[in-house]
Amino acid sequence: MDAADELQALLSEAARVFGDYARQSQQGSRPIAGQSDAAQLRARLNLDEFPESGIGTRIWDDVQAVCQTAATTWSERFLYKLYAAPAPAGVLGELLVAVLNNNAHVFRAAPGGTLIEQAVARELARRAGCFDERAAGLTFPGGSYANMHAMVVARNHVCPETRRAGSQGGGLAVFTSAHAHYSIDKAAMAMGVGLDNVVHVPVDAHGRMDAAQLRRLMQGAVARGCTPFFVNATVGTTVLGACDPVAELARVSAEFGAWLHVDASWGGPLALFADVFALPARGVDSLTVNPHKLLGVPLQCSFLLVREGLGAMRRALGLGAQYLFHGDVDECGGAESLVGEDAGDATLGCGRRPDAIKFWLMWRYYGTRYFEARVAHARRMALALAARVRERQQQTRRAGRWRLVAEPAGTCVCFWFAPRAVAGPEPDAQWGAATRRVCARINASGAMLLDYAAADARPDFFRIPLNSPAVSEQTLDQMLDLIERTGAELYELE
Repeated sequence: MDAADELQALLSEAARVFGDYARQSQQGSRPIAGQSDAAQLRARLNLDEFPESGIGTRIWDDVQAVCQTAATTWSERFLYKLYAAPAPAGVLGELLVAVLNNNAHVFRAAPGGTLIEQAVARELARRAGCFDERAAGLTFPGGSYANMHAMVVARNHVCPETRRAGSQGGGLAVFTSAHAHYSIDKAAMAMGVGLDNVVHVPVDAHGRMDAAQLRRLMQGAVARGCTPFFVNATVGTTVLGACDPVAELARVSAEFGAWLHVDASWGGPLALFADVFALPARGVDSLTVNPHKLLGVPLQCSFLLVREGLGAMRRALGLGAQYLFHGDVDECGGAESLVGEDAGDATLGCGRRPDAIKFWLMWRYYGTRYFEARVAHARRMALALAARVRERQQQTRRAGRWRLVAEPAGTCVCFWFAPRAVAGPEPDAQWGAATRRVCARINASGAMLLDYAAADARPDFFRIPLNSPAVSEQTLDQMLDLIERTGAELYELE
C-alpha cells in the first residue's frame, strides 16, 4: 500500500471513529471527566511498550483508549477551562494543516498558509478598531508565547540597545494588572527583566486595573531610575473576566513612552465580534487574541497583532539568517523579492505551523455571523447564570447560601455555594473549603467538569466559563442543582 492509499484508509476509519466519539460525547450518560489516576492510565495506554514491529490496524485500540480516557470537551457539561469543543469545520482545517505539513517560516514552504495568515491578521486588526492599515500579525502556539513576543518587541523598540547589549542592571520595568495572566511574569523572567521588575497594579472592585495607580507606580519607577517600557492591559482577565480601561491606560502609557500591549486572549472576541468590550481608536501597540478559546477554533490558534506591522517585529527580532531567508532565484538568475513574505525572521523561533488556515477555513465555511452568534450566546448564558445565582441568593429555603462574587463582565460567572452547615453570614475560609470539596466530588463523579479559583483575599469560588454553543439554560439549572445536591450530600444535610 502506498502512502496515499494508506492515508485514505486511515482517514476513512478515522471519520467513523471520531464521528462516533463526538456523538457519544454529546450523550448525557457519558462521563465528562477523563481518567484521573495516572498509574492506571499509564497502564491502560501501554506507555511502557514501544514495539519493534508496528501493530498496524490494532492502533485503533490505542485511539479508542485515548478517546475513552480524555476529558470530553464535546459535551455541554464541560465547564472547566477557557475553551470548548472544536467546531467541525475547524477540525477539517486542523486536518488540512496536518496533511499539507507546510512550515510557515518562509513563503516558498507555505505559500497559501503565509498569505492566509496575513489576510486573517489584517481582518482581525480591522475589526479591533485600534489599528491603522499598517497593522499586521502572526500566529503563535498559545497566548503566552504571543504575549512574550510582544514584550520582546516592545523592549527592543523602546530600548533598542538591549537587542545587542541585553538588559543592564535591572533598569527596565513591566506593569500589569494584579489579576493579569501569569504569562506576563513568565515572559519577564525568561527575558531577564526579572520578577522583581514586574509591577502588579491594584484593581478596582470589578477587577479592572486602576489607571491612577498605574500612573503613580510608573512615576515611582522613574524616580528609582527605571524605564517603564511595557504596560499590559487585559481584556477578559483569567478569573473574573474583567476588561481593563484600555483607553485610560493608553493615555498613561503614552505619558511615559511605554509600549501598551493588550492581552485579549480570552475576551478579544467580545470586542472584535460583539460590542461587550471596546478598544480605543489609538494608543494600542499590540494585541493578543486566541480564536481557540471563545470562537471554537481547534487548539492552538493564537494571534499577535502589531500596530506597526511585521516590520516592527523583524527590526526587534530578525537576524536575517542567509541560509534560510534568502527569497528565491528566478529563471534569469535574479533575486525574487520574497523575503518580505517570510514570517520566520519576525519571531523567536523557526518552524511554524500555519495555524491561521484552521480559522480561515472556519470563517469561509460558517461566515462572520457564526462567530458573532457564538459570542452573543456565550454572553446570554453568562447573564442567565448570574441571574439564577442571584435568585437562589434571595431564597432562604435552600440547602445553603449562594453568592455572586461579581457581576459578569464577559462570559465567565464566579460565585459561591456554601452548604448550611458551614455557611456563615459572609464568605470565609469555610466557604472556600466547601467550594473545593464540592468541585472535587462533582469532577470525580464524571457528571460535569467544573473549576474554581481565587482572587485577592476572597476565599475560593466556582469559576464557570461559558464557551460552548451547546450550553443551554437547562445546562445551567442542572449544574446549580448538582452543586447544591453535592454540597448537601457532603455535609449530610437534609
